[in-house]
Amino acid sequence: MPSKNKNRFKVLILAGGYATRLYPITLNVSKPLLKIDDRAIIDFAVQDLERIPELDEILVITNDKFCKDYLRWKREIESRKKITIINDGTKSDKTKLGAVGDMHYVVSRKKINCDLLVIGGDNIFEKGLMGFVKFAQEKAPNACIGTYDLISKFRARRYGVVQINKDHHISDFQEKPDIPVSTEVAMCMYYFPKETLHFFGEYVKKLKLDRDNAGSYIKWLMTKSRVYGFRFKGLWLDIGQVDTYRRAQRYFFHKKKA
Repeated sequence: MPSKNKNRFKVLILAGGYATRLYPITLNVSKPLLKIDDRAIIDFAVQDLERIPELDEILVITNDKFCKDYLRWKREIESRKKITIINDGTKSDKTKLGAVGDMHYVVSRKKINCDLLVIGGDNIFEKGLMGFVKFAQEKAPNACIGTYDLISKFRARRYGVVQINKDHHISDFQEKPDIPVSTEVAMCMYYFPKETLHFFGEYVKKLKLDRDNAGSYIKWLMTKSRVYGFRFKGLWLDIGQVDTYRRAQRYFFHKKKA
């Protein structure tokens, strides 16, 4: 009988956006498939996920424009995990489902009935996911998010800013504030126990709520139940801007030369 902390779970990698802020770099290439150090950005997460025995499937949600590229990527990447590519059917940035919409789409279409780890396909981090998963499963049935201390409040303005109590409970969440209350920000890294998955359906039915920004969903979820935060250490890069992409390229170039 597996222990509480050895629950089987699936991971959903979000790759359904069109990354218009990186145009023209991403005009014909999905952002998670951009190359850094001869690897696609998405490869960094997949290679880390390989180390987690409780993970039984990697789901990648993309759109109709880039679906064939991900099917090709799936054939080429070496992975012992089952990888499933899901096409959300959208063809442009104007018709995209958004991050929350894509999460709901996958949970509904795949009839997910186990815990779900969600990762932004454009995130790069050096420290392992295993500690986050262990922490999150200990906090079940509450959801958990990955957090990171940027040190700088100026840089934190690009992200969702959080305040965390001593017990790791998130007490406040600000979405891209002009004056952040802290330097701790939310990563695109979420662990949703199976008991919380029904909230996606409730959220998307509310027409005025933002389906594109996952941070808006987390802030709403905090009104329904507790949400906990796990602070990641080491390097973390959210490839949301051209400057961050160039920084990642420089970092791994110099790391290889060292």
